[in-house]
Amino acid sequence: MLSKIGYIQFKTHNVLISKDTDEPERIYCFKSTDTRCDLATFTDESSAADYILEPLPSTVYYVKITGEDPDV
Repeated sequence: MLSKIGYIQFKTHNVLISKDTDEPERIYCFKSTDTRCDLATFTDESSAADYILEPLPSTVYYVKITGEDPDV
């Protein structure tokens, strides 16, 4: 089970930070913008802090499979 630690809003992104109640050394960070999101886990606070402060990359790669969207 996850225990919510906090929610941080930056100009570029938001981050929800949680800890695992069964494994208290494990930190979960859910980073999001209006169009993208990313989930990462850490076992040390320094690495988690670095991840929290860094915005999501501005370059995005994705695969679009034709036929899934009826407008395509």
